[in-house]
Amino acid sequence: MRRGRGSTKDRRGLTRSWALYFLGRLLQVTGLLVTLVAATAFFGTPSTIAMLWMMLAGVLFFLPGWLLARKDPRGE
Repeated sequence: MRRGRGSTKDRRGLTRSWALYFLGRLLQVTGLLVTLVAATAFFGTPSTIAMLWMMLAGVLFFLPGWLLARKDPRGE
């Protein structure tokens, strides 16, 4: 009998877990960058509403990323 590292279904599930994890991390970094750009681009200008909308966009990127990346696929 051949010894494998797991069935194909298990590997697909693990690959999907890693893909969702890295997608979550990408969304988190994108959200943080959008928020950073909003804070620096609008610093000292009278357009507070535009800055708040852009920061909201950053938060809307970050939150789904945080939800996806909460669970580490390594199980740690």
